[in-house]
Amino acid sequence: MGIKSTADNFFNGIQVSVNNFLRTFKPTYTVNAITYFVIPGVPLQKNVSKHDFGKGELEKAKGFFNEVIGKTKELGLAPVDIQLVKGKKSIIEQVKIGPVDQVLNTIK
Repeated sequence: MGIKSTADNFFNGIQVSVNNFLRTFKPTYTVNAITYFVIPGVPLQKNVSKHDFGKGELEKAKGFFNEVIGKTKELGLAPVDIQLVKGKKSIIEQVKIGPVDQVLNTIK
């Protein structure tokens, strides 16, 4: 059994090393929650809440994204734009709660 456990430990070590190496090439993820404040006669104000995740942490980011959506709906905040962003620019998923498009079109 000594040789088998030594071999298993060796291959597990190699697998961990390869996974760590490959993780360096995976993208980072960010969850953005943009809340718009509309007050007549005052310029549009927005608050951006940003939560960053490490490289390759897509599952954690998606879980947090879903929690943010649920909490926002529970609190009744509107208009809010919630985004799951891959890397620096690519929006994977986006949920708009309330009249976000209408607010942005009115300002332009």
